[in-house]
Amino acid sequence: MIIGQSVSEPELQTFTEKRIGEMIEVLAKARAGNPLERRMTRDEAREYTVLDPDFDPKGAWFAIVDGEVAGFCSALVERTRIEAGKDDAWVDIDIVPEHERIDVAQALLNQAFGYLSSRNVGKAMTRSLASDEKRKTFLKSNSFEEEHRIYTLVRRGRDEVNVVVAPAPNRIVRWELPDCSDSRLQAITEAFNDSFKDHMNFAPELPERFQNLRDCNDDPHVLTVALDEDVITGFALSEYSEEYNRLKGANVGWVNVLGVRPQYRRTGLGRALLADSIRWILEAGASNVYLGVFAKNEKALSLYWSFGFEKERENIIFARSLKG
Repeated sequence: MIIGQSVSEPELQTFTEKRIGEMIEVLAKARAGNPLERRMTRDEAREYTVLDPDFDPKGAWFAIVDGEVAGFCSALVERTRIEAGKDDAWVDIDIVPEHERIDVAQALLNQAFGYLSSRNVGKAMTRSLASDEKRKTFLKSNSFEEEHRIYTLVRRGRDEVNVVVAPAPNRIVRWELPDCSDSRLQAITEAFNDSFKDHMNFAPELPERFQNLRDCNDDPHVLTVALDEDVITGFALSEYSEEYNRLKGANVGWVNVLGVRPQYRRTGLGRALLADSIRWILEAGASNVYLGVFAKNEKALSLYWSFGFEKERENIIFARSLKG
């Protein structure tokens, strides 16, 4: 990410919607070395910026060096996290390879710190691959400390997964995401928030993010939903990206979310949801299935190991206090 000093000082320019194409280009170049990343479409970029209910254009900047876009940074303050007492915000910095210089990253990070302080946010959060020594060194030099780790797990091969019957009174159904109404996604959001309210570092999610995913993403997504009559008791959100697989020469899918409401846990419902999600991904044609999990979530890890998942990489969440 960062290797040396610059010849000319970087200029910072504020993001506007007209510059989404430039942002896409920066992220595509900066993340090209990550095998699980692909180039965003314009609609996907709008999903994570101007359509996001918490996105503030004043909290996103380009770094310009010698007339070229050298990097991009965004600081996202989520209202629900602040209301939940988390007092933190996410900072993402991406530098294009030809401008991997410490002053470009530092200028963007300093701008993000100033913006978050103006919003009275007490902690900056960011992430790094555990294998990215340059990025980790840069973050530690700016007083970031490791807060927790997330494992990326993979289940390799097309070995069949047997149907797991949901425990009574639950039944399992599949909902194609593009067919879900706003009211249905509102119910999914409520189930999501109930399922994860006791998880590490959780804050409530907004229905708009599920709606934006539905409206802005062309990849096939399916919701595997557990129902007790009309009540959603748990669900999984799975994805098979034809575009990613085409660009990467791969054949993979993802289980992006898996949650069960507290009163329905320890009954085998999570196993039934996961089994159906994997089956859908394999039916779509994938050979490998990916998912992410907190490294300290031993119960979830035990479930995933039992389905043949193994750890492929680690991601580190870093935090830095902006107070005192």
